[in-house]
Amino acid sequence: MSFQSYNPTTGELIGTYEEHSDSEVERLLQQSHDTWKSWSKTPITERSAFLIRLADLLESRAEEYGALIVSEMGKPLAEAIGEVKKSAFGARHFASDGPAYIADEAIPGTPGKIIYQSIGPIFGVMPWNLPFWQVLRFFIPAALVGNTVIVKHAESVQGSAAAIEKLILDAGAPAGLYTNLVIDRRRAPKVISDPRIAAVTVTGSTQAGRSVAEQAGALGKKAVLELGGSDPFIVFADADFDKAVQMAVVSRYSNNAQSCIAAKRLFVEESIAERFTAAFVEAVKKIPIGDPMKSETKLGPLARKDIRDTVHRQVTDAVGAGARVLAGGKPIEGPGNFYEATVLAGLPHDAAVAREEFFGPVAMLFTFKNEEEAIALANDTEYGLGATVWSGNPERAERVAASIEAGAVFINDFVRSDPRAPFGGVKGSGFGRELGGLGARELTNAKLVWKGA
Repeated sequence: MSFQSYNPTTGELIGTYEEHSDSEVERLLQQSHDTWKSWSKTPITERSAFLIRLADLLESRAEEYGALIVSEMGKPLAEAIGEVKKSAFGARHFASDGPAYIADEAIPGTPGKIIYQSIGPIFGVMPWNLPFWQVLRFFIPAALVGNTVIVKHAESVQGSAAAIEKLILDAGAPAGLYTNLVIDRRRAPKVISDPRIAAVTVTGSTQAGRSVAEQAGALGKKAVLELGGSDPFIVFADADFDKAVQMAVVSRYSNNAQSCIAAKRLFVEESIAERFTAAFVEAVKKIPIGDPMKSETKLGPLARKDIRDTVHRQVTDAVGAGARVLAGGKPIEGPGNFYEATVLAGLPHDAAVAREEFFGPVAMLFTFKNEEEAIALANDTEYGLGATVWSGNPERAERVAASIEAGAVFINDFVRSDPRAPFGGVKGSGFGRELGGLGARELTNAKLVWKGA
């Protein structure tokens, strides 16, 4: 079997990739396990030096990799290059600060300490929407702590998958530190069940993540899940109005509006709702849509035709449930998987489609009367990844942030991941953390060492 990669801007076939055979999978799993035995004993100074070399290569190849990302998933070139550079920043951060994250930790008042040790090969199931960052944000801390990594990347971004594997080898990694496993998703359960696999991490849909977690749990293996999201973006009347509008557009439509942590449900206090809606819709209508290789483009095509079809089905369902289309609302004719930047208002909160995740350029506008209602509406979802609170009252902003059921809440800013801070969700958005100190320690054995008299 083979995978095909199509350019979402033109629809042209750009690559065909053959699956690994069962014998190749067996060889690669054994290689990863053998490499772990030696890599885990490699001094952390050498592992950090490897991350510096990785960062150097990412920066020097940022434009090359950026163009590759655009060709496979369609985001604007500037954002694709930014994704590569963010990965480089992550590598530099963990090279410098990572050793402190996993340093031995004394337990005050006792003769005990905690040491953080690697656990073995980690199997990662990765998505297409951030084909470099999603993989490297998991790989970098895993490699620093002494684990090896095996990745089943999304079928549609196999060019990026192969490029990442070569990048890591070019940075001086031993064969088996990073393995690109070219397999269909239906073969993933066999890899998960392999005794050489120590843990599993998934970034993807809630359904897929739960399936993996169920299997991993039955085997006694740890799982880290970063799944879907329907982030609330709450705007109080005392917020910085212009900045809130601007950041709402950025948060919803960046990365071609294909991000788990986008602002998908906008809740605006009633007293400013009419003004906010007018300003937001006007800004959305001005978003330049087109060829993502052109510098002026801010919204490119959706990654695949089936994704565009799903988005349009959801918009149609929303209109059927009572929503008004204030902007966009339909596919763009011609080559590629383009869809208009869309704004919906008036959708009943209890409509089935209002509870779905829109993984495309659709924003849903709602209003609220007071703080209590804003919190209740924001939490009325199965998801709990990120959230944003906009208010000029610091005490209220902190109070609302503490009440939101999410893995991260940003105040007067839009949600995004940062290598220095833990990232992950609750409820249907998963569990476990990546990045920061918590992420560095997530896939380790936190071993207690107790010294007797």
